[in-house]
Amino acid sequence: MKRLLGLLSLFILYALATVAAVVLFTVFEKAGMNEYINILVVDVIATVIVWLGGVLLRTASAYDPYWSIQTLIIYTFIVSKHNNWNFATISLFVVIFIYSLRLTMNFIVGFHSLSYVDWRYKMLKEKSSKAYQLVNLFGICMFPTLVVYSASLPAIAYANLTEYSFLDAIGLSIILFGTLLEFVSDLQMKKFVKVRNDRSEVLNKGLWKYSRHPNYLGEIVIWFGVALTLIVSHLNYWYLAAGSIVNLLMFLFISIPMEEKHFKDYKPDYEQYKKETSVLLILPKKK
Repeated sequence: MKRLLGLLSLFILYALATVAAVVLFTVFEKAGMNEYINILVVDVIATVIVWLGGVLLRTASAYDPYWSIQTLIIYTFIVSKHNNWNFATISLFVVIFIYSLRLTMNFIVGFHSLSYVDWRYKMLKEKSSKAYQLVNLFGICMFPTLVVYSASLPAIAYANLTEYSFLDAIGLSIILFGTLLEFVSDLQMKKFVKVRNDRSEVLNKGLWKYSRHPNYLGEIVIWFGVALTLIVSHLNYWYLAAGSIVNLLMFLFISIPMEEKHFKDYKPDYEQYKKETSVLLILPKKK
């Protein structure tokens, strides 16, 4: 019952945030606001609504699904707004939908109740004390929103295209490959968690034998794929690849170091694993 009520609460919260964003987008558009800035503004507002919902529900985990559906909602809205459903825009919609569906289902399957809090949130709460809700808003919620928005800019630009180039298939294939990489690595992790003797064991099989973070590699590959779907046949948009680079830097300098420091605290064999295994790329074991 707690699981069902929790999911229902999150669904209502996200529905409210989406409706508010659409209504405000229309208001700002009539006021003459640039479309890209308008999307950013309502995206930020929707994030604040989700954060407030999390405060009321007493869980920082309210934001967790936002990462997976943000781009899909924005892209679908923009294509529909311009009535620009064609082979090109539908192709990108399909691969983004597959990516979003996989991540969202991954969240739903692992969700037990609103009481669940990721270890990262617990750590930040302990370190920030009374300032935690500000850290929650700007660190846990707003920062990822801005990263995903910047990485989504090529998709927003692509939503306005009317012609499909066969070169676009390069980027679309890369997105699907990244999604598959995430799916397989997450599946291997779930299987490992079920059979391990205790949490101190290190996953050193499958993709994890050759990369310490194949799931993160998949996420990084996906966003470079989004950028290439647009840029490979529209080189004048090269600068929109900046978002995928920002996403890469976030993983390299924030997510991965934080996670590896956490693993080091309770996995005695992790240091040896680090010495032998590539941080991201799937490479042969180091000797």
